[in-house]
Amino acid sequence: MAHGHTSHTVNWKERFTFPPHLRRWVTLMVGVGGLLVIAGLISQMMGTHEHAEGHHAAPWLSRLSANLLISSMYLLGIPILSLFFLAVGYAANASWYVMLQRIPQTFARLLPITAGLLAVVAIAFSGVLYEWTHSDVVSKDEVLQHKSGYLNLPFFIVRMVIILGGWLLFWRGFVRNWETLDATGDVRNFHNLRRLAGGFIVFFALSWSVASWDWLMSASPHWFSTMFAVYNFANLWITTLCLITFTAIILKKNGYLSGVSESHIHDLGKFVFAFSIFWTYIFYGQFMLIWYSNIPEETFWFYQRIRAHVNPQYVPIFFITLVMNFIFPLLGLMSASIKRNFTWLGIVSGVLLFTHWLDTFMVVMPSVAGKAGGLGLMEVGFFLLGIGGFLWLAAKQLEKAPALLPQHHPYLEESVHHSYEPM
Repeated sequence: MAHGHTSHTVNWKERFTFPPHLRRWVTLMVGVGGLLVIAGLISQMMGTHEHAEGHHAAPWLSRLSANLLISSMYLLGIPILSLFFLAVGYAANASWYVMLQRIPQTFARLLPITAGLLAVVAIAFSGVLYEWTHSDVVSKDEVLQHKSGYLNLPFFIVRMVIILGGWLLFWRGFVRNWETLDATGDVRNFHNLRRLAGGFIVFFALSWSVASWDWLMSASPHWFSTMFAVYNFANLWITTLCLITFTAIILKKNGYLSGVSESHIHDLGKFVFAFSIFWTYIFYGQFMLIWYSNIPEETFWFYQRIRAHVNPQYVPIFFITLVMNFIFPLLGLMSASIKRNFTWLGIVSGVLLFTHWLDTFMVVMPSVAGKAGGLGLMEVGFFLLGIGGFLWLAAKQLEKAPALLPQHHPYLEESVHHSYEPM
């Protein structure tokens, strides 16, 4: 990496105003998404009223509950992993990302909203999402009886309060120090951020594992995977990187982020490329180890997703997800120069936002809704409504920022002169 003088003029006092054309696009996403959700829900309610085998709820309620869990987990992942993105930067004493930090900071500020949404969905719909909440089911199932000391609703809620409460406590510490550092430039706040980062990374690693088991994996309580927490992390980590990248490109194309250069965007592209390969490694590792072992207690989870005679609606989605989340970014971002093409990198990031949502869909929908599930109007509507609503809230939050670029970060000079020239 080479460092030299920046060749662009930096407007340190630039502030964000939600451009009308972007506002229209985001509003359209939310509106279309809402209409698709309503249309899909009405279509489901007018369909079959027979309960799927092993499910306590009507098919339309199972599918609605699955969509709510998919969306709430997807949207919660972006703020908490934006906080993780910044914490890693502080802990590593990195400087390159400083010019971009307002974007993940803005996403992280939405953590209380998304945490509340997840908590409401998981608890209010627990009877539909988690079969282990039904005593009549547990009484007839030896596996669930064995797990009942852990999988019971009171302990589930206690763990959720500890996890979300811990995240919000760290979040509050980060926010206070961000604001004070921006306002005063007191280097003590930067050192506070570094200390917070170390503690947060440790707590996050442990709590994320438990959260992944509780909120997603326990929707299929007979299944287990020692790699699932890392797999869930990889999926939502790439989602977060893609949204940071996509937002940075949109802001640059609209005349904002004057301190951000091609080198900064190129580094984001490298992150998206590298962790797409990492996701594939974890995906393959989890699949190969379980499928090769051929143990019914484990393989049934994949059997439900890749056997056409069991659930044919999920088979093409399974393989589309694999191709689009691995082959597409592998070929599309392999070249160093193409990572500096803002338009193409924006397209890749936008596509991956949806295909990694599909990954969360494939974790939840077959487990919760089974044969009653699928990818239709309701699912597309929830994706558009969720991502559109998140971007709307983020844009309104970004408008409140005193400036788009950091004002007093100790590594400001290093970041603004950050330069990388591909060979």
